[in-house]
Amino acid sequence: MLAAPARPVDQPNPPVMTKPTASWRPFLWVPSLYLAMGIPFNVINGTASTMYKSLGVSDSQITGALGSIVVAWSFKPLWAAFLDMYRTKKFFVITMEVLLAVLFVGVAMSLPLPGYFQISIALLWVAAFASSTQDICGDGIYLTALDKPAQAGLAGVQGMFWNLGKVLATGALVSSMELLSKSQGWPQQKMWMAIWILAACSMVVFAVYHIFLLPAGSIEDRPASAKQVWNDFLETATTFFHKRAFWGMIAFVFFYRIGEGLILTEGKLFLQSSLASGGLGLSAGQVSNIDAIWGTLASIIGGILGGIYLSKKGLTRSLLVLGLCLNIPHFTFVFLSHYAAAGHGLSYSTIALLVSIEKFGYGFGFIGNMVYMMQQIAPGRSTMTHYAFATALMNLMLVPTTMISGPLAEKLGYSTFFLVVMFASIPSVLAAWRAPFPIKDNDHTSAEGSATKLVTVDDHTRLSVGERTMQLLAGRASIFAMLNILTILVVDMNLVSYLIDTATGRHENWGFITRLFSNIFGASALLAFFGLLIVSAVLKGYFSLRTFQIAGTAAQEVAKHAEQNYFANVRGAKVATLMCAAGTLAVLAFGAHMAF
Repeated sequence: MLAAPARPVDQPNPPVMTKPTASWRPFLWVPSLYLAMGIPFNVINGTASTMYKSLGVSDSQITGALGSIVVAWSFKPLWAAFLDMYRTKKFFVITMEVLLAVLFVGVAMSLPLPGYFQISIALLWVAAFASSTQDICGDGIYLTALDKPAQAGLAGVQGMFWNLGKVLATGALVSSMELLSKSQGWPQQKMWMAIWILAACSMVVFAVYHIFLLPAGSIEDRPASAKQVWNDFLETATTFFHKRAFWGMIAFVFFYRIGEGLILTEGKLFLQSSLASGGLGLSAGQVSNIDAIWGTLASIIGGILGGIYLSKKGLTRSLLVLGLCLNIPHFTFVFLSHYAAAGHGLSYSTIALLVSIEKFGYGFGFIGNMVYMMQQIAPGRSTMTHYAFATALMNLMLVPTTMISGPLAEKLGYSTFFLVVMFASIPSVLAAWRAPFPIKDNDHTSAEGSATKLVTVDDHTRLSVGERTMQLLAGRASIFAMLNILTILVVDMNLVSYLIDTATGRHENWGFITRLFSNIFGASALLAFFGLLIVSAVLKGYFSLRTFQIAGTAAQEVAKHAEQNYFANVRGAKVATLMCAAGTLAVLAFGAHMAF
C-alpha cells in the first residue's frame, strides 16, 4: 500500500489513504531496498577490515577502530523517532544512499594520503550513522507500506537480498577486483580505491532507482515537536526496564555472543595474516570468498535448520542446544591456528570447509538469540521499540569484544588467542542454560486491536498496587545500573583506547583526538585522559549511589507489602552495579599504569 504524501506538522492527522496495488509491485522495491541496506553495512564492517589488513595495518588498530563503529547501529533507537518529524521515510532512504556514495568516494580519495587511516575511519564513522539511518527508514517503509500477509510473504526475500549484499560487498567485489588488479599490475592501493568507487556507484544507482519505485512509507502520528518525541521515547524506554526477570534476560543478551564477538573480525584477520605471524597467508580475495560466499551460504543453511529445530522443540527446550551449536564450532579456529603455528600447510578448500563449519554453527545457534528477544524481551505495549532496544544492547556488547580481540591476538598469538575464545564462550553456554522465561506460551493478549501492542504479565493493568510500586522502584534502580554499564562500554572503552594510542605515540586508532590532546596538554596528555577516566568513575559512583538508595527503598516496600515479584530485578541491579565497580577499578588501575 502506498502512503499519503507528507503534510505540514501543524495540521491534524488525516486518515492515511491507501489504494490497492498489484501483488507483484513490492518485488520491484523490496529486493533493491534490502540489497541497498546490506551493501553499506557489510562494506563498513567487513570489506574495510580486509582492506586495512592488506595495506599493512595491525590487527589491534583495525579491531580498535572498526569495533567502535558498531555503536552507530546500537544507538539507532535514540534518533529513530525524530526522523518522523520531517518529510518521508523515502526521503531519508534516498538521502542516506546519496550521502553514503559521497562518503565512499571520500574513503577512496583518502587512500593515497599519508594519514589515510585516520581520515578513512572518520568517514566510515559518518557512513555508519548514515547506514543505520537508512536501515531505520527502510524497515519503516517495509512495515508501513505492506500489510501483514505481504510482510510475512516477503520476509525470505528481505533476508536473502540483505545477505546478497554481503556476498557482493565483501566477496564478489573484492575477489573480482583482485583478479583485475593482478592482470593489470595495479598496486593494492589502487585496487581498493576502485572497490570503494564501485560501492559508491552502486549506492547512486539504488538512489536513482528508488526515486521512481520506492513507496514513501506512512506515518501514523507525526510528532508535533522534538519535546513530544523525547517524552514518548522516555516513557517507552522506562517501560523496557519494568519487565519481570529483566537482569536475567539482559545477562543472556550480553553474554550469548561473547565468544562470537571475539572471533567476528579477528577470525578474518587471522586467515589473511602471514604464515610467519601464525596466520594462514590467504589473499584478500580468498578471505572475502570464504567469508562472504561459502560462509554466508553455510550460515543461511544453519539458520534455516536452526529455525526448523527450534519450531519443533520450542525455545525453552532448544536454547541450550542452540547455545552449544553457536560456540562449539569455534574450535575449528583452534585447530587452524595450531596447525598453522606448527608450520603445516593447509589447502584452500580445507580452510574454506572448516570456516564454513564455524559459520554453519553460528547460523544455527544465532536464531536462538533473536527468537529469545522476540518472545521474552520484546512483548508488551511497545513491542517493536523494545525489540530495537534489545538488539541495540546486543550489538553494543560487540564493541568491547571486537576492540579487545586485536590487541589480545597480537599479545598472545593466534593459537593461544583462539583457546581464550573457547573459554570465553563458556558464559555464552551458561547464559543459554540459565536464561529466564518470564513469559509463558499464550501469556499475553492483544491491546487496542494491535498485534504489536500486547498486554503481558508485566502490564500495569494486571498488577496489584504492591506489584506496581515494586515494579517502578525496580525499574528506576535498573535504569541507573544500566547507565553504569553503558558508561563503561561507551566512554571508558574509548578513553582506554585514547590512552593506549597516546602512550605508544602511534596516534593511529584515534589520531585526531589523541593529537588534539597532545597539542593542548603536551607531555601531560596521558594525565588528561586519566583525569577523564576519574571523571567517568565519579559519574558511575553517582549512578551506583542512586541504585543502592532505590534498592533500600525497595527493601522497605518488600517488608511493607510482602511483594517479591520484582525484587529480583532490584537484586540484579545491585549485582550489575557491583560488577561495574570492579570493572571501574580495573580500568582505573590500567589507566594509572599507562599514565604514570
